[in-house]
Amino acid sequence: MIFQKKQQGLTLLELLIAMLIGTLLILGATSMFIANKRVYKEVDYQGRLAENARFAMEMMIRDLRMTGFIGCAVRQEINNNLDIADDKELLSFVSKTSGGIQSNSIEGSESGAEWEPSNSADLTAADGNTETPSTIPGSTANNDVTMLAGSDAFTIRFLEDTNTNLCVNMTNAQDKLEAGAQTGATIPGGLFIDGGLYAASDCEATNIFQLTANASTEPFQLLHAAGSGIPGNKTSSLSKQYTTSAGNCNASPVDIHIFRARRYFIAVDQETNRPGLYRQVFDINANSPGQAPVEFAERLIDGVENIQILYGEDTTGNDRVADTYVDANSVGDWVNVVSVKLAVLFATVEEDFSAPFDTKNDYQLLDQTIDPTPGANDRRRRKVVEATVSLRNRQLSL
Repeated sequence: MIFQKKQQGLTLLELLIAMLIGTLLILGATSMFIANKRVYKEVDYQGRLAENARFAMEMMIRDLRMTGFIGCAVRQEINNNLDIADDKELLSFVSKTSGGIQSNSIEGSESGAEWEPSNSADLTAADGNTETPSTIPGSTANNDVTMLAGSDAFTIRFLEDTNTNLCVNMTNAQDKLEAGAQTGATIPGGLFIDGGLYAASDCEATNIFQLTANASTEPFQLLHAAGSGIPGNKTSSLSKQYTTSAGNCNASPVDIHIFRARRYFIAVDQETNRPGLYRQVFDINANSPGQAPVEFAERLIDGVENIQILYGEDTTGNDRVADTYVDANSVGDWVNVVSVKLAVLFATVEEDFSAPFDTKNDYQLLDQTIDPTPGANDRRRRKVVEATVSLRNRQLSL
């Protein structure tokens, strides 16, 4: 009989071969995992870049389209009752000019310089008064913010509908405005807050005022006394005594609006040292909940590196169609600005890309060539988004 000897173990050579095969399999799996993770990360960053671009452009375009809206198609006088010194402030909204249009419903800043046409130094390096809430979670600090030199900015002013109308005739020009909701409209309790800016408007006159007491329940009692609040009302008397000439709120010709004044600009955050899109507003500061509204700049979106703007001017002044596009310093008459061209440079928030470096230094934004990282390169991805926006309320011919 032949007996076969059972195997007692592995030889050293067999063990080395098995270890080598196992190592190769582990290295292959690890390499695939790293590659997939890198692809996922880059796709995720690119997706966030596209999302930021869509969000930023939608916000700016929406507000630009509202420029100069005062609640009625007929051009009328604006009576700004706010206690502001001149037309250089954010809350300035001057009356119509001889051309029949509010001249400062839109303003522009070229490369972070003074605003045109008011020559306001707001948000410039010479200002140093505007603050922005800290971006550090949990922090209640406020930091100074200044427009980025080399990037353009714009200001828009308009009225926003509240879906409420005047319901009861005023007894005199100093009387409260008693407002109610339009049919089917749901009005939030915090819409009419003490210190908020509102306007009463019909097709004869518009009056901007600051509310001097909360109006949380319907019918909303809108008080506009003088001598309190920031900036406060210069006078408690409106330019006219509004009447409804109707038996209900829905048929009332007097609308109640919110007064909006906003400056969009690029600034570098002091804490991250990265640029982003900011918006200066008059509202309740997130670091001061429950307090009265104030002027401050809110950081909207990270990774917005530059904005270039050209203003479409109707130089013939009779057809409300842009004949030429120029920068803010070259606009002949701001009353004749009927459209705006925007070009915005976006970058991924994170720099953690593999390769190649972003060595591109010739991003073309309208008439300007922009190098976001002069003298250096980084690993961010970038894209330029452009849009041409018609100022709808400048198209009116009445």
